[in-house]
Amino acid sequence: MVDKDGTPYGADIRGLLKGFAGDLYKKKGHTLNAANEIEGFLFQGADAERRYHETNTFNYVNTGGYYHSLPGDPLRMFIDTTAEVQRAMGFQNEKDHPEVAPSQFEINYGYGEVVAAADQIQLYKLICRQVATKMGLTACFLPKPVVGVNGNGMHTNVSISENGNNLFWIPKAKRSSAKLVGLSSTGSLLTEMTSVFCSMPA
Repeated sequence: MVDKDGTPYGADIRGLLKGFAGDLYKKKGHTLNAANEIEGFLFQGADAERRYHETNTFNYVNTGGYYHSLPGDPLRMFIDTTAEVQRAMGFQNEKDHPEVAPSQFEINYGYGEVVAAADQIQLYKLICRQVATKMGLTACFLPKPVVGVNGNGMHTNVSISENGNNLFWIPKAKRSSAKLVGLSSTGSLLTEMTSVFCSMPA
């Protein structure tokens, strides 16, 4: 997105990320990578979120939890179909499974450059929602749609690479003399997150 004068729009988060990643690559030759593990719920009805104000409830399609979904089960069929569509769209799927809460799922795929990884989050959710709708169900990514069970999370695994080499991985033989990029980056993240959370109103 661009502003009226043609400069990058200041409120475009994707644009800011793209600019930051591009500047880092120009200055240091570093590529930022991310892999996201996105959790969601599958609920009965194609419009479960829109009708929540009428029903005040979400109905599970499965109550088994982790790895308890059998062939032919709606949750298993949803996961398999979604994973197949993702692969057809170029996702490098690694694993998929029901999650801890009833009717919850997670479909993991390989890491990518950070802007592409951010785009994949949106594609992932769109694919899940479309597959669910075709099945007469709702894929829900609200953080805590059901009280008393685990909510939806999104682990984000990050790394920095240079010339295709992961700078967070250091062979034992080189650890004493290597520049510990991973530890330095982690320290910076912890420092910045502390300042963000400490500035939030109680």
